[in-house]
Amino acid sequence: MIKIRHTAIVLAAGILLLYSCRSAKAPTAKGDKKDKEDFDAFYDRFLTDSTFQMSRIMFPLPGINAMEMEDSGDSTYYWTKDNWIMLKKPDIDPGEFVRKTEVTDTLATDEIYMDNAGFYFKTIYKPIKSKWHLVYMIDSNM
Repeated sequence: MIKIRHTAIVLAAGILLLYSCRSAKAPTAKGDKKDKEDFDAFYDRFLTDSTFQMSRIMFPLPGINAMEMEDSGDSTYYWTKDNWIMLKKPDIDPGEFVRKTEVTDTLATDEIYMDNAGFYFKTIYKPIKSKWHLVYMIDSNM
């Protein structure tokens, strides 16, 4: 009788151990994508909510600011929280400006330019810990 009870306990412990191992699955690539922030939703909020925008910029933000770099000879400009001007939704005439937006799992770019006019603006975003952040900007208005 004691032998049967001991066997039943060992068997129950084994089943419990197998069940707990099966339910503790590692996250899959499919699950990771589900957790990643949607770029379009991020971008809409980024361009309309100043507090959110400031929280999603990697300061000091590297890039090119043609007007500020004109006489300095520097190859990179760094925007800081102190000199940042909020980005807003562009109100552009498609007949005058060209706009290209590309989004992948690892990078998003938004370019606005005017052919043969010296105007070029580009922002680059990357997901950091599954949240999109502005990581580079070019403002070349000459």
